[in-house]
Amino acid sequence: GNHIEFPNYEEDELVEIGKVMCRELEYQLGPGAEEALKVYLSKRMRMPFFSNARTVRNAIDLARMSSAVRVFNEKMSPYSDGSVTEQELMTIMPADFPELDETKIQG
Repeated sequence: GNHIEFPNYEEDELVEIGKVMCRELEYQLGPGAEEALKVYLSKRMRMPFFSNARTVRNAIDLARMSSAVRVFNEKMSPYSDGSVTEQELMTIMPADFPELDETKIQG
C-alpha cells in the first residue's frame, strides 16, 4: 500500500484550525480559552497517537461536552435561578479542555 508522510502542523496552526472548527459549530472560545487550547495542544503533540487536526477536533468535542456539564452544574446550584443564555451554552472556557496525564508526555 501507499503511505504518504505529512509534516505536523505547528501549534499556532492547530489553534487556528480549532478556532475555525468552533466557528463552524457556532461556538466561541471564551476569555483565556484560546491560550488553554494552545497549552493543551502543545502537550498533546508530545504524546503518543497525536494526529494533527483529528486531535484538535477531539479536543474541541471534549471541551464542548465539558462546557455543557459545567453550565448544567452551575445552573443546578441553589444560588442560580436556573436560566441559561445562548451565549453561555455556546462558549468554551479554559477549564473545559481536558487535563492531560503529564507522565505520558515525551521529551
